[in-house]
Amino acid sequence: MLAMEPAWWPVDELMNDPRLRSSDAGGYLDYDADLSVEEARELHERYRPAATQGVYDYGPWQRIIQPQLEELDLAFGSRAPEFSHFHVHIFEWESGLG
Repeated sequence: MLAMEPAWWPVDELMNDPRLRSSDAGGYLDYDADLSVEEARELHERYRPAATQGVYDYGPWQRIIQPQLEELDLAFGSRAPEFSHFHVHIFEWESGLG
């Protein structure tokens, strides 16, 4: 299992993705979806440039982000056959959007 929190993925944009369903989690709205490898790969490729732009283009952030990017690149590349799907979950209480 691969578990990761790609901070550079835009939470507000993902929350508006029709594939993600909302659910009440004790007064907060969480969003989640099971995506195919191809759907998750498309999101990774769409948001990958943001990982080296803006606030993320900073040495300490890059020491965290670069290993995550490498792991995602492998997951959507040579390791893709190991995965049946990817679960995307947004916790409203962690997003700061509440």
